[in-house]
Amino acid sequence: MEILPKAEGKFYPSDKKALLKIFKPAQKTNIKSRLLIVPHAGHDFIGKNAVTAYNYIDESIENIIIIAPAIYSRIFGSVSCDAEAFLTPFGKIKISPANLEINNDIFENENALTVQLPFIKYLFPNATVTPIIYGCEDYNNLQNCIDTEKSATVIVSNLSRLVPERESKKLDEQTSRMIERKIIQDLDIELADGAVGICAAIQYLKDNEKFVNITLTNSAKTNHDTSSVVGYGFWYATIQ
Repeated sequence: MEILPKAEGKFYPSDKKALLKIFKPAQKTNIKSRLLIVPHAGHDFIGKNAVTAYNYIDESIENIIIIAPAIYSRIFGSVSCDAEAFLTPFGKIKISPANLEINNDIFENENALTVQLPFIKYLFPNATVTPIIYGCEDYNNLQNCIDTEKSATVIVSNLSRLVPERESKKLDEQTSRMIERKIIQDLDIELADGAVGICAAIQYLKDNEKFVNITLTNSAKTNHDTSSVVGYGFWYATIQ
């Protein structure tokens, strides 16, 4: 079984050449991490920044765990997928399932996870992915799903939602400070729809490790609508 995400053609082009125009140019970095926080949105909104962020992952990585919130599905706990592969405009990505309940149908529709796939296939063409979607979940359970020794882990979350741009910037700067200072108290879905995943990642870090912000941006930078804005943030962890 192969899964063609419904995000293709809607959140990102199905044509490889069109995708490449969005992705390039992307800023390169010599910093290499194994734990990121990235947003989910159409590639017109996050594409170039996302490619830059994914460049922070060690290129030797052979498996990438994606932990994303359920946006459309009602889930208690977390689920994974044991299909053979996801289909992307750059080719197939083989799936390495997590040791969780399996629910393949959910993964067609949940774009918070599937919009990440073209970035991974583009930059890590031989890597497998371990897909995890969570709903009503304890961040301590998600923390057990994070691996930065044999894999890299990507935590997916948008920030402020559907507020004026001035308020969005204020909220997102607050959230960024909380993430960088490793404060999980009051970090909830009002600030980030993937707050549970972010809290899991913060708890996963050792005392001398932290998240560093790559960039903060928002939907108004692309569609110029400052009245109803979604915030996007990118961070890498200083994994020792």
